[in-house]
Amino acid sequence: MNQIEGEIELFLKNPLAEEESFWDSEALVWVDWKDFDESIVDYFNEYLLEEDKINVELVEIDKPRCVDIFLIKDELKKAIPYDEERTDRDTTLKAVQDFIAPKYQIRWYMDSLGGDTLAFCVLPTERWLRLEKLYGEEKVTYYFAPLSHDSVMFDMDIDEISDLLEKRMQNVN
Repeated sequence: MNQIEGEIELFLKNPLAEEESFWDSEALVWVDWKDFDESIVDYFNEYLLEEDKINVELVEIDKPRCVDIFLIKDELKKAIPYDEERTDRDTTLKAVQDFIAPKYQIRWYMDSLGGDTLAFCVLPTERWLRLEKLYGEEKVTYYFAPLSHDSVMFDMDIDEISDLLEKRMQNVN
């Protein structure tokens, strides 16, 4: 078990007691709504093995968003699929997740919900599965939600955030 996994496991053993200290944990990758999208890739690269690190290429384009961002590793080069108008953190995070899957999973630390800076954790997929086996899938996903193509994180409106916070309060473990 590595240090990051150990910190997540310590939190899962007793979330209420560990919540305050976990906010300062090295396990958390903090992403602000105004971070540059290419910086987000760098944040996650710090948690990947050297051979899994992602290179980034920015190409200026003649569209309102002004840039295409490509994720590159070995012979694979993939554009982040932004809409025509702008880049956005949700699309960047999901593209990085797709790029490092199935070896790794990025999970959203749900206690950061509602802020303009959100926290994420990345571990090898096998490590998340081990934690789910030890603590139960429901508990692990309650605190650390897997990213999917439907995930909305930064692009939620206030009503969606309030509804999700209310649902979480009803399901406290």
